[in-house]
Amino acid sequence: METRAIKSELTKFVKNTMGSKNPRFNGWYAGITNNEKRRKAEHSVRNGKILHWKCINAGTMMKANEVEAFFSDKGTLNMKQPQGANIASKWVYIFKLAPKPRGMNGLAGPLDSKSVYDYIFGE
Repeated sequence: METRAIKSELTKFVKNTMGSKNPRFNGWYAGITNNEKRRKAEHSVRNGKILHWKCINAGTMMKANEVEAFFSDKGTLNMKQPQGANIASKWVYIFKLAPKPRGMNGLAGPLDSKSVYDYIFGE
């Protein structure tokens, strides 16, 4: 898939989830990975529940880096750090976290009957 098409698809995803033709990207995070499920879980544990997530196989690390840099320039919360990736990091993703309830810490608040695994992986 060409980078232009990936940028377009991820931009449409943000616009649709935000219900806006001109959404702000500053509440979003973009990155690249070699393992989508693991990376999503890492973000969930570290930052809280993910509200919206989209991941696309860019085919190569260079293409994934280009798309990540594009969204970084638009204001996503990531920092361009190509040294953190490896050659297998060909997946590019964008996500938005759910707002954390006030006064609660950890995984965006207490868990009820759901297991931690279900919470993190959304299964």
